Amino acid sequence: MVLCRYLPTAFVLFFSVNVAADPFACAASVPELAQTQGKKITAANQKVDSGAFLAGIAARSRGDDSEAARALRAASQADPANRDMATQAFVLSVLAGSPEAVELARREEQFAGKEILSSFVLGNHAALKGDWQAAARYYQQGSQDPMAHLVLPLLLAWCDQAEHKAHAALDALSRIQGSVLSPFYTLHAALIAQLSGDSAEAGRLFAQAQHAMPGEDLLLARSYAAWCWQNGQRDKARELLRRMIDADPVLALAGKQFQAEVSKFPVDTSLQGLARAYVLTAFLFQQQLRNAEQEAMSPQAARQARFRLNEATRLMLSFALELDPHMSEALLMMAEVQQDEGHPQAARATLLRMPSGSPLMPVAAFKLALIDNESDHLDEARDKLLALVKDNPELVLPVSELGNTEASRKNWQGAFAAYDKAVNLSRAGAPLRGVKKEYWSLLFLRAVTSYELGNWPKAKADLKEALALQPDNPLLLNFLGYSMTEQHEDLAEAERLLRKAVELDPDDAAIRDSLGWVMVERGDLKEGTQLLERAVAQTPEDPEVNYHLGEVYWRMGRHREAVDHWNLALELKPEPRDEKLIRGALARAGNLPDKQASVSLSGLPAGK
Repeated sequence: MVLCRYLPTAFVLFFSVNVAADPFACAASVPELAQTQGKKITAANQKVDSGAFLAGIAARSRGDDSEAARALRAASQADPANRDMATQAFVLSVLAGSPEAVELARREEQFAGKEILSSFVLGNHAALKGDWQAAARYYQQGSQDPMAHLVLPLLLAWCDQAEHKAHAALDALSRIQGSVLSPFYTLHAALIAQLSGDSAEAGRLFAQAQHAMPGEDLLLARSYAAWCWQNGQRDKARELLRRMIDADPVLALAGKQFQAEVSKFPVDTSLQGLARAYVLTAFLFQQQLRNAEQEAMSPQAARQARFRLNEATRLMLSFALELDPHMSEALLMMAEVQQDEGHPQAARATLLRMPSGSPLMPVAAFKLALIDNESDHLDEARDKLLALVKDNPELVLPVSELGNTEASRKNWQGAFAAYDKAVNLSRAGAPLRGVKKEYWSLLFLRAVTSYELGNWPKAKADLKEALALQPDNPLLLNFLGYSMTEQHEDLAEAERLLRKAVELDPDDAAIRDSLGWVMVERGDLKEGTQLLERAVAQTPEDPEVNYHLGEVYWRMGRHREAVDHWNLALELKPEPRDEKLIRGALARAGNLPDKQASVSLSGLPAGK
């Protein structure tokens, strides 16, 4: 259920309007920010501590919210009249979960447009101290803000529950009519009823929420499953969990853990209830970001929307983790946003906070493996994935990702074994959802590893099976057509496949390179040259494309130009396979810069 489609515009615009322009947003570089934002902030007052300000910029650019908040607070103290600086120090302190955020929130007059953030900070602080009446008063101070109309009913309901006023909480939530969030209000009402000892009412409300959003919410599935288990409906409890796992197979990694904790309610305190309200709000911001990505806007506007919605998400998650530091769902979501912002080490640190007993620990391990892979910590990624494969031998997702990691390690035999297992699991009916690509791409990946291992017949068989499933897939057409060219096998058919690929994706330089290469191999140097020159113009830093253009120039007698492209290709640090080709060409031309290597005419499709 895509809630953001129905969200009020005021909610969508909350942070773009109400959060002050952040000095760190959309930064091309730290020096650029220092120059542009430093001028803005110092224009009105020359007392700013530029060293602290620059330290804050640098810390924020690497995802260190705690250090950024500390530095901006220092800069603000040096220039107490600078409200922009104070506001930025406040927002960063909230993001970092710094205790100083409470004192800053008390200076509400400095944060025009930030009243709701101040009310959240002070309300949460009161709730943590057990002063629920004060918490409710603080939350209500932000009631005029557009976002309050969505989250405030939940915050106040949980305050009522904590004060043993469950009936008032349930009555208030039941009177909200026509809201897109009604199913979530119903879910929270069910949790309040259960926590207050009214199991019958809780069951009725869980069923009502389930009817409105079947199998689409982790909190609902786990809570309703726990209720069913405790009320003797154990088959239904298992079915609820199964449907949840089927809806998101990344969660299947935690399937055994969820089943082991089926009787446990995920919310058993009012503080945890408040935290869940903030997680819901964070989820809505991320849904809005997904929608914004589909809208036509300038690159700058897209970057600004992404920054603001991600920051809004992290603010809400910071509140949730302040109230419930061990909430696994909030930690996972926070890490995903940090990764999206380009801060993998911050995401890693967040994932490492996952409680060892959390049922979502296997999901955290999988996410850590992905970060390890992207950070070139390939051995660590492999170890994590091997453990997940061992614990979940029936799942496609971990073994296919293991194949990706082994391929990154250039362990083609290991990659083939992993992809082979993934293909066989898929054929046996294992769920494919949650795998980045569908069954055809498992065949494609196995074909790539077979090709690397020198088993062209096996690679060709997998490519043809994949192409039968995806006849108009440019990636498959390109790889098969290029590989046939390299094998000097049915060049007419290779040309047909590659021409179709170009028709389907006319802007892809790698496909144009492949078509140019097959035309060269078929003796049509004129068209081959035209295609390869266009491919080089599109991707001038691709060593393989430069090698191909050099080869056709050599065959045309344009030897000096050929050598120039080969030398350029060598400078572009090609893959070992391509480096052998380039060095062999230069040796043939008598221009090898150092010791020559043997020439091999095998290779992968350009850019793949």
